[in-house]
Amino acid sequence: MTEAWQDDLDMGSSAAEPGDADHQRPVEKAYQGIRQAILRGELKPGDHLPEEMLAAMTGTSRTPVREALRRLATEGLATVSNRHRFVTHFSPEEVSIIFDIRAQHEAYAASIAAQKITPAELERLKHLIDAMAEIETDTSSAVVERFLTLNTEFHTVIVDATRSAQLKRLTAPAAALPLILVKQFVMEQRVDVVRSNRQHRDILEALNARNSEWAAAAMSGHILSTKPTLRNAGLTEADYIKSQSKAAVR
Repeated sequence: MTEAWQDDLDMGSSAAEPGDADHQRPVEKAYQGIRQAILRGELKPGDHLPEEMLAAMTGTSRTPVREALRRLATEGLATVSNRHRFVTHFSPEEVSIIFDIRAQHEAYAASIAAQKITPAELERLKHLIDAMAEIETDTSSAVVERFLTLNTEFHTVIVDATRSAQLKRLTAPAAALPLILVKQFVMEQRVDVVRSNRQHRDILEALNARNSEWAAAAMSGHILSTKPTLRNAGLTEADYIKSQSKAAVR
């Protein structure tokens, strides 16, 4: 991936809203800091999320931390109980449901996008696929986060191409929790970047052909092919939570 391309992605993902720059920067800093700490396992399932500790950890104050925790609760990474917030524990069953919901929603979105997507959007998808191809052989620890940025935009472009505000609202909750990070950090399974990007090419080919049925099938297959195998089947709830904590610190 080129440095200029990465800079473009960083700017696009963290830009403040017009007229709200002073407020948005610390909120985004707190949000990203806490979110990555959860996904990397530094904050483990069930951990309490006190505002003062998180403010010190992210170099912000309690106000942006409070807003960041609201966003994380909306995404499902944080859980509220008796006015306290905790890192969410994802059971194997919940993870399975997340994958199924997203497969259904995004397959439908792809079927609609096949009829409405513009040449510029198709070119954008090709550009994203090419950028992901550049990191297919990368074995560094940062490759998943780099792939996540590109993969998220790929799926977003397709949902946006439906030109449906209702569909975007429908897909947002399930899409907020990145499936590849659930797969790697929660379910202990590595992300196959090469296979995933091969499937991206198949989706793009279906969209280029304006074939709704093909696009839907390609998208559904793409998401369901990454659905984690429940390696922890048969464990007690307590043992499963322990297994998640151990996996998070590897």
